[in-house]
Amino acid sequence: MREAQKSAVNGHRAAYEAFQSGMSEFDINQAYLTATGHRDTDVPYSNIVALNEHASVLHYTKLDHRAPAEMRSFLLDAGAEYNGYAADLTRTWAAHGDNDFAHLIKDVNDEQLALISTMKAGTRYVDYHIQFHQRIAKLLRKHQLVTDISEEAMVENDLTGPFMPHGIGHPLGLQVHDVAGFMQDDTGTHLAAPSKYPYLRCTRIIEPRMVLTIEPGIYFIESLLAPWREGPFSKHFNWQKIDAMKPFGGIRIEDNVVVHENSIENMTRDLKLA
Repeated sequence: MREAQKSAVNGHRAAYEAFQSGMSEFDINQAYLTATGHRDTDVPYSNIVALNEHASVLHYTKLDHRAPAEMRSFLLDAGAEYNGYAADLTRTWAAHGDNDFAHLIKDVNDEQLALISTMKAGTRYVDYHIQFHQRIAKLLRKHQLVTDISEEAMVENDLTGPFMPHGIGHPLGLQVHDVAGFMQDDTGTHLAAPSKYPYLRCTRIIEPRMVLTIEPGIYFIESLLAPWREGPFSKHFNWQKIDAMKPFGGIRIEDNVVVHENSIENMTRDLKLA
């Protein structure tokens, strides 16, 4: 799996250079495949190569052949395989490094690393998902996307929900979404995702030798935000600022980590992928 990481990291670096050169999604994907030495049938899942507002589509795979008139942002969710084992990495970049969206990317990245630093064997994976919603609330408040309400109330009333409509991650191995994410013991006892977060892919207590993804995000998806434009909580959403963020699509930062007895190994960051 560490070898798969190396290939994927090479691909991400090549894709970022292609983005900086102003290439289309299709051509960025070609640069990624060339750098990894993969065909499009070799990668463990269809690459998500999303420029600008396309980054708001969680599993965007269209690959436009023409570059947009203005480059604003780039989300790349792409992996690699080695001897059947998968890597699954995501990075988000801003075209310009000194705007609100770029600052939000940095803060999501910092919070993702901070969350990983708290992980340890013997804890429940669901707890890290809930903790990241608390971190999202902090960022929504810091960036004045949601105002005049406490961070605790944001999470309790699910104001963070439309900004991160997926789980914190999943088991990783021979399959990208590896098996047994809900299995609680050797007999296969099933523990479903909590009703508030039904899209979670893992409810297990994390154990040594598990490999997991940690992939939080913040997105600006109109279909999820629209219901909040009405009702008692609408006044807390800074709609002007949220609408200004929509052309950037969204942010996701994903690393692959190995659980050890007394530590967490971040295979992705060990290869210096910022």
